[in-house]
Amino acid sequence: LTIEKANRALVLIRQNVTELLLKHRRLSTLQREIEVHEEKSSTAVDLDEQESDAYLNTRYDEVEHLLSHITHNIDELSAIGCIFKDFQVGIVDFPIHYQGRDVYLCWQHGEADIRHWHEIEEGYNGRNDITEYFVRHSSGATLPSALG
Repeated sequence: LTIEKANRALVLIRQNVTELLLKHRRLSTLQREIEVHEEKSSTAVDLDEQESDAYLNTRYDEVEHLLSHITHNIDELSAIGCIFKDFQVGIVDFPIHYQGRDVYLCWQHGEADIRHWHEIEEGYNGRNDITEYFVRHSSGATLPSALG
């Protein structure tokens, strides 16, 4: 993998990550709705049980559908050669070899292109800018034209 190839793949990656973030938010909302409904139904005396079951079954079906699509999106990202890391802000890492060790190129949803890297153990908080030095000393890396 090179920085250039990873940046070219960002069109598909952006689309997948955008979908993942939206689906995850909807999934979180559904989980809260289910919890609230189950709490209410455990204390409600006059609750229509069939109506309650239908409500929950609809929500469970949607959860199953969302989980299937989330899995598909993550699989697509893996097939590209990247690793989806975060459902809150959409962090994606790309394995690359640098100075004899494996590190990650790092991109966050909303960034124009890949401009950062970090050690595997350090994660997002350890991000460094991609520099000419990094490019010269990493296997197959090329500096994005916007940085050169």
